[in-house]
Amino acid sequence: MDLKALMLKLGPVVLMVFALSGCSSYIQRIVVQSIGKMTDPIPPAPHMITTPMLPGAQLAVSWVGHATVLIQMHDKLIVTDPFFTNTIGLVARRSVKPGLDPTILTKVDFTIVSHLHFDHFNFGSLDMLPKGGELVIPQGALQYTPDLGFKDVDELKPWEFIERDGVRITAVPVQHFTGRYGFDGAWLGTLGYTGYVVEYRGLVVFFAGDTGYNPEMFKEIGRRFKVDVAIVPIAPGGGSGIGGRVHVTPIGALTIFKEVGAKYMLPMHHGTLFYGSDANPTEATDRLRDAAAKEGFTDKVIALEMGEQKIIY
Repeated sequence: MDLKALMLKLGPVVLMVFALSGCSSYIQRIVVQSIGKMTDPIPPAPHMITTPMLPGAQLAVSWVGHATVLIQMHDKLIVTDPFFTNTIGLVARRSVKPGLDPTILTKVDFTIVSHLHFDHFNFGSLDMLPKGGELVIPQGALQYTPDLGFKDVDELKPWEFIERDGVRITAVPVQHFTGRYGFDGAWLGTLGYTGYVVEYRGLVVFFAGDTGYNPEMFKEIGRRFKVDVAIVPIAPGGGSGIGGRVHVTPIGALTIFKEVGAKYMLPMHHGTLFYGSDANPTEATDRLRDAAAKEGFTDKVIALEMGEQKIIY
């Protein structure tokens, strides 16, 4: 039986059990805390996006929650790691509703997926999007991808790019871990995760997906591109340093922002799921603001609430 047939045959709950056997302890904490709150109502996002394309904006960002960001570059709309469902694999549960109802989207030019994990490559959420655009995925992910009806699916290896209607999307190296079901990471190796740089009409956006810190990768991105906005995860990395191999702390995220040489930073990947150890849901953004203030970057960090939008240019 091939991998796609296995995906269809096994239910998402069973697959999540497989995944937990190979994932880090923070994912296990998400599941434990989610199960304890499974019958509680999920509160709404602080804001709701009603105008995905902001009139007159050259570059705008809207944070939906977790790693889902709407990026407006002139007349183009890019969606990152769409996550609109209430749960992941019917087990891990979100702590707040998304800041966007995807049914209001009339078009999405490109949907980019950073890696295979359930909270980033979410089939149910992808199915809610308009299908007139292209789906961009990392090398190794095509074998996992069901037919969701997108106009085209592009699988990119590091430093490979596509160019459509003036938009260039380049897959760039980041540092995370692979696999979707726990057992499959053994043969995927370094496949199945990536970051992206999106260029259009002189604007450049770096989307890091989910990543740890690497002393060379982000400097190389900074050498190759003049980044306007870096969209970087700030959780669930704990501790006071840069972070671990697969996740960065807010200080690590600020380091990545500096090393890619971006003009602005949008923090994401926080405040959306029960991480199990986050007594204060704003801890990551509080720590980021403190670190940014100490280094004189307060006006460079765009810390949005879910459903909030910001015009950069």
